[in-house]
Amino acid sequence: MMLDARTSLNGVWRLDKSRGEPSMKGYLEVMGVTAMAIEAHEKGEKDVETRNNIELTGSKLRIKKTSRVNNLQEEFPIGQEIIKTLMGGGDRQKVTRVDSEGLHHVKITTQMPTMNGKAEVVDIKTLVTEDDGKTVLRQDLTIRNVDTGQTKTTERWFVPEALTEEIAFEENVDNSAEAT
Repeated sequence: MMLDARTSLNGVWRLDKSRGEPSMKGYLEVMGVTAMAIEAHEKGEKDVETRNNIELTGSKLRIKKTSRVNNLQEEFPIGQEIIKTLMGGGDRQKVTRVDSEGLHHVKITTQMPTMNGKAEVVDIKTLVTEDDGKTVLRQDLTIRNVDTGQTKTTERWFVPEALTEEIAFEENVDNSAEAT
């Protein structure tokens, strides 16, 4: 099957830096990240490709994200809230729920502590067929600072890419999370 003719979100996707708003600056500002750290993040994003490997079924989402600042693999059941205690313990918890309307769409809702309070993040990934028949992934990423009310939505686009060892899933990865 050709890379540009996908029928689901499954597979590897590379951030298209020429479309939408590939920068995460506004998102990081809402989180309360320092200007120096944002600058470093921006430089890293320019130097190294951002990739996502997605495996979406009717019952689970497995995703691996790699970039200059990220190398993360997570797995979530569809339709269940997952609670993960973050470093520092106590009430520092990340609550995530994944919902899907089929293999062409996934919505990841997360509540988590940030540098300046608590954030609610909604990450919607949708398969889009363009006029030329090629398929791309559109990410609508919205963050809201619960304490300040500040909100930022970032639209990013990803293009299909072949699987490489770097972005391949690792087996037996523990999320250390509890379903509720």
